[in-house]
Amino acid sequence: MVRSSLSMDTEATPGETYQGTIELYNQDDTLRSAEVSLRDYLFTDEGSTQYADPGSHERSNAPWIEFGSSVVTIPPNEETEVQYEVQVPETVEGEAPVGTYWSMLMVRPLGQGTGPSPDQGVAVRQIRRYGIQVATHMQGSSGPTLEVQSAGVADEEGQPTLNVSLENTGARMASVSVLLELYDEAGSLAREEETSSRRLYPGTSVQYQVPLGEVESGQYEALLVLQPDPGQARGVQYTIEL
Repeated sequence: MVRSSLSMDTEATPGETYQGTIELYNQDDTLRSAEVSLRDYLFTDEGSTQYADPGSHERSNAPWIEFGSSVVTIPPNEETEVQYEVQVPETVEGEAPVGTYWSMLMVRPLGQGTGPSPDQGVAVRQIRRYGIQVATHMQGSSGPTLEVQSAGVADEEGQPTLNVSLENTGARMASVSVLLELYDEAGSLAREEETSSRRLYPGTSVQYQVPLGEVESGQYEALLVLQPDPGQARGVQYTIEL
């Protein structure tokens, strides 16, 4: 298992070199090995996730990252550290790097998988793979630029839910939460709901599902507040018919 954070964020300047550490723990009573590799990481509000070849998109910092052996051996019931180093270039495509660059260090246990079963023919074992997001944020970069791609009410498991898709069209990543305030025709607050924060990298998009609860049928004014960290909150207004 990975004991360290699954998100490694570092503020850096062009030409700087910095280090990071991933802590791996072997819960078993036998010697175990794990494979460590680099992948690019992209996702969309439609639910698709890509683990592409390192360096495949323009904001990948995978080419900047170096780490030791790709296979790590961990003694039973002990912890091992994987050290990595990030060498930020002075320029990217002829210009100083700005905003956020990121990739993912993947950790996969070795020696697990499927095998034959004497009774049922095939036995399946679950393989847990960890992804550690390594993000480099250039100092002095402006905050994210959030755009609402779509917003609409849908029935999710018998409950009305406001589905909101956001895209980050800026250059810097932010952890973004959404606050919804729902007002009835008399101007009274009928519902307030806040989502958990989600990481939104440049060029990626996510969908938030905001449950509306047991609100009576009718017309409501909705104030949707986008709350990025870092960055300034921004409100968007809608009229919702339930």
